[in-house]
Amino acid sequence: MIHLIPLFAVFVTIAHAQLLQEITTAAGKDVRESRLPALFVEKGEPPSAFLAPTAFESVWTGKINLPARYRIIFSFEGEGTATLTIAGKEILTETGKLGTSQSASTRLNRGEHDIQIRYRSRDDGSAHFRLHWEERSFPKQSVPPTVFTTEKTEQLVTATLARHGREIFATMHCAKCHISRNGHGSNPMQEIQEIAPILVNAGDRVNAEWLHQWLTSPHSLRPGTPMPSLFDKSKDQHQQQIADVVAYLMAQKSTTAAAEPSFTPDDVKKGGEHFHNLACAACHTLPDAKSPDTSGRRIPLHHVAEKFRPSALSAYLKDPSALAPHRGMPNLRLTDEETRALSAFLLATAPAPAATSKPRIGDPARGATVAMEHHCYACHAGMPAPAKFTNPALEDIFLADWSTKGCVAVTPNNPKVPDLQLNQTSRNALLAFRKLADQAVKSLHHNDQAEAAERKFHSLRCDACHARDSISATLDPSETKRYLLNAQANEEKVDQTLPHMTYIGEMLQSSYIRQVISGNVTSRARPWLSMRMPSYSLHADTIANGFARIHGIDPQEKIPATVITPATAAIGAALIDKETGFGCNTCHGVGEKGPTAAFEVMGINFDQSSTRLRREWYDRWMDHPAAITPTTKMPQYAPSAVSQNSALDGDGKKQFDAIWQYLHSLKQDKK
Repeated sequence: MIHLIPLFAVFVTIAHAQLLQEITTAAGKDVRESRLPALFVEKGEPPSAFLAPTAFESVWTGKINLPARYRIIFSFEGEGTATLTIAGKEILTETGKLGTSQSASTRLNRGEHDIQIRYRSRDDGSAHFRLHWEERSFPKQSVPPTVFTTEKTEQLVTATLARHGREIFATMHCAKCHISRNGHGSNPMQEIQEIAPILVNAGDRVNAEWLHQWLTSPHSLRPGTPMPSLFDKSKDQHQQQIADVVAYLMAQKSTTAAAEPSFTPDDVKKGGEHFHNLACAACHTLPDAKSPDTSGRRIPLHHVAEKFRPSALSAYLKDPSALAPHRGMPNLRLTDEETRALSAFLLATAPAPAATSKPRIGDPARGATVAMEHHCYACHAGMPAPAKFTNPALEDIFLADWSTKGCVAVTPNNPKVPDLQLNQTSRNALLAFRKLADQAVKSLHHNDQAEAAERKFHSLRCDACHARDSISATLDPSETKRYLLNAQANEEKVDQTLPHMTYIGEMLQSSYIRQVISGNVTSRARPWLSMRMPSYSLHADTIANGFARIHGIDPQEKIPATVITPATAAIGAALIDKETGFGCNTCHGVGEKGPTAAFEVMGINFDQSSTRLRREWYDRWMDHPAAITPTTKMPQYAPSAVSQNSALDGDGKKQFDAIWQYLHSLKQDKK
């Protein structure tokens, strides 16, 4: 008997899987890295941020890497024209509705094979494409991203650098100081629409000493912040300007001051445990860290006691988006007790504010003028604005040489130009973006939803908690273990592994992803986890729509109603039972009935399946769970669709369909 190496083995052999994707229209071309040969574009949408909405051709090239010899049947999904070529041989071509045919069984030996997927959109520019494969050892499914690799060509490196420059340009709010004459259209780049923290009543929230430090050198307090350095602390005139702006902001107060809370030692201890359980270290350095994370990937907390008034910190933790709607801080839906304890822990653990020399006295009226002259209004709502805007228009600045003039230059030749504190990589990225000139400007008017979701996956630090493809999560729970009140009891909890994100866009219904990201799910899928999924309500649509499109799936797809045959659903109910079937209810609860004996790991309650899962992913998971998540405790019940259970003649596919019908019958029972 030939023993095939399971395809999930590729998870651990390829560090960073990508394909080179070249998108061409009649007016231009774009090149980018792509995790998957898949896309979904609606009529009127651009196939790429750097191209206008129109008919296009997409060509993915690279290598497909297999751990053993396979005989694979390939097929497409979608509509348009598509051709698959492997090792120079045309394997499959289709036009019109894709997926009506499939390739012949193609023998591919172990190792790398050149692959090219050529796809042509519909004439109106709309597009839908996915690539599937199947083999005797696994059913039809999308080709996983982990089998693809590509070479970093000079063209790809340059295009990737320009893409990074576009993101920097948008996140640093450059287009708010340099306004486009024509506006950004009805569907601009996601980050173009975002705003910096609102400074209304700043005097109620922050301490003057910290604010002085922040305006003097924001990057020393938070490396990587989009806040530029506006003042030269070596100049006495600028020191006075800082004092004036501080005086202006501190004068912005409400008429009634909030009562300041007092904290107990127990509050501090409980707060430390919450800090650990909520995985705050995924996004933040520890509050007693001696220095900030110079990589800029984590937000420092060692200045939190210097920055916040206690009541303001509690209010911020309770609802971060109230005054900072587009920052990375999510709403964790904290209880009042959790908010109080976390505030106590942060304020007690961070270094106490250092004694400072007598501060320079500022003038609020002069501070308002200074803030206006430095264009603070462009990023921060509520700041004083001039009657007339004099900054060069967006279109005009792309005519200048950024390497010698303006904010990107190493040595700006204008004293009023802010210092963006760019490292050379960021500077090179902005220069590469600027080289695209008119194409760069137009790209800011285009929102590629798949790319937007990919950026948010990294900028919101989803990759800190969730592994994807073969890239591990960066969170190290041991870093904060010392804050636990009972570490031993914590270690005895059920499995704390967070969901893997490789297939998330084809696994979950987009409507469910949207609910999760917005924080509107009434029942947690994994209530046993100490960590909870944070909510980013303003990013929910972007992430839900983009995750689906990354996998070539319509985010607005209509999920067909499951046809339930009572007799078949009854068989499904028996199959999940420990006594008559696979024993699924050992780990999975069914409605109000909890699992019968979930010792090491608990499963998601079955009554949530119908509103969460897409059918194709369910079939893929049931066939071979470890091929999706290698560390899963879920067994493989029917290898090659042959079940050891005699129900439905031992046909694994029919048994899994019966379970699917039963899971959907639970939804009907709730009504």
